[in-house]
Amino acid sequence: KKLIYPLAALVMVALALPFGYTHDRVSGVSLKIFTGVMLGVLFHMLNGLFSNLGAINGWSPLFSAATPSILFLLAAGLLIWWVERR
Repeated sequence: KKLIYPLAALVMVALALPFGYTHDRVSGVSLKIFTGVMLGVLFHMLNGLFSNLGAINGWSPLFSAATPSILFLLAAGLLIWWVERR
């Protein structure tokens, strides 16, 4: 699990990128901050969930540690694509 932590840090940076693209000074800043914090909390909770599910179900440690990072990396890619499209 500790070998995946550098990937998790890069995933969190990738998740932050779509929120930094906009140049609005007033509109929706608090909502963007709240959404970013909630994504971070969800990522942390999903890491714990997959860790426990992997231990209970006998999944491969690499699979149970890497799955949340891969899912959130895909979500970050979709968010970046959506922001660039606008």
